[in-house]
Amino acid sequence: MTAESGSRQATGWEEAGRSAAPMINNYFAVAVVSSDPRAAAEVALGMARAESRHRRTVVGDLVGDLAPLSELVQSEDPHGISDSFLYGISLSSIGREVPNEKNLVVMLSGTEPVFDEEIIANRRWERLAAGFGEVGALLILVAQADSPGLDALLDRLNGVVLVKDAELPAAPEALVLARVAAPARLTVHRAKPEIAAPTPAPQPWVRRHIWPITGVAIILAAGAVGSLGYFTRTPATAKPNPAVAKTPVIALAETLFVAPPVNPEDASSAAAFSVEVVAANTAEAANLELRRIGGALPSATITPVPIGTERATWYKLVAGAFPERRQADSLLSSLRAAKMLDDSSGSVIHAPLALLVDSLPSQSGINAELKKTIDSYSTRGINLYALIQRDGGARLYSGAFERTEQAGGLLKALRASGVKPVLVYRTGLAP
Repeated sequence: MTAESGSRQATGWEEAGRSAAPMINNYFAVAVVSSDPRAAAEVALGMARAESRHRRTVVGDLVGDLAPLSELVQSEDPHGISDSFLYGISLSSIGREVPNEKNLVVMLSGTEPVFDEEIIANRRWERLAAGFGEVGALLILVAQADSPGLDALLDRLNGVVLVKDAELPAAPEALVLARVAAPARLTVHRAKPEIAAPTPAPQPWVRRHIWPITGVAIILAAGAVGSLGYFTRTPATAKPNPAVAKTPVIALAETLFVAPPVNPEDASSAAAFSVEVVAANTAEAANLELRRIGGALPSATITPVPIGTERATWYKLVAGAFPERRQADSLLSSLRAAKMLDDSSGSVIHAPLALLVDSLPSQSGINAELKKTIDSYSTRGINLYALIQRDGGARLYSGAFERTEQAGGLLKALRASGVKPVLVYRTGLAP
């Protein structure tokens, strides 16, 4: 592969990675993991090329000699990640700029095997990830699904993009930011042969967005944050009747992947009905309403939910958690009767899902202990509500959702606060 490899035709996996890139644009350190390392590398490359349009992006090989990455750069220096972690070679010396792609850097695996727990699970990744976040850059690490120390690595990063595989047994609690199940299908559209009239020479296609040039001092290298486009091609000569460029057909990226509820057996007995009190377009407005009337609402929670094709986030104040709709209807009627809602405000919703954050065993004086626990989380900016279980214990939840994928935004926020919630069918009654 020559230095021109930066402009090679993308593969289906690479295009699938490009499609999924919006799922990581709020993160600064992610792993792309698969039992098929080449597929993972190509997905990582697609994501990196998309993200490098607006920030410095570095892709690292934690598998070893991954061709999709090594073919991008030419260098007689074999040193890479293993040499940095084992022998202290500086990271700035192992970063390779990808030719013709101004904002993309590759870190090769190095002279020693990188498939090593001492490297993969190293706490240094946590410091490096934080450094990327501080300067607004992105680190993408490509790893194999059975890598030693993978669970520790993912704990030090923002999360994982899972390629091809449905599950990740080596790190079952890892936050899955996106799932890329299959390569994108590439379709070639050609000009109709009966059109014979010559056409004007085509203008080179470029993105119209030209990013300002800024210096970014990151651990690997200082570079300009800027790019002229994604998979840009400029014809060498103008020809009449040119064939239409190959256009990849890419499905829209899904929302943040959320694992299904861990207790499907509770679906039929879930506390599935609630009252949507208000929907606000800012978290501040929803929290203001919660502070105003939350004390009079049972099981009140703020639920961020993406709405519409633009995935704009709205913040819903939801109250109550009931197994029967008539109970939610009764709550709505009482809120209107008390003038907390006017006659046209509020609605009963079906929201059987929630994020389980904590639990308390059955004990005397459980209400006092619940208040203490909820207040403790509140000081960290985490608002929870409790439902008492059949055994007398309690579960502490956040949010209320109709569908699994709606929980992605809140799951992300809670993980960023240092807790590891799981999606469940919520059960129990308000204390």
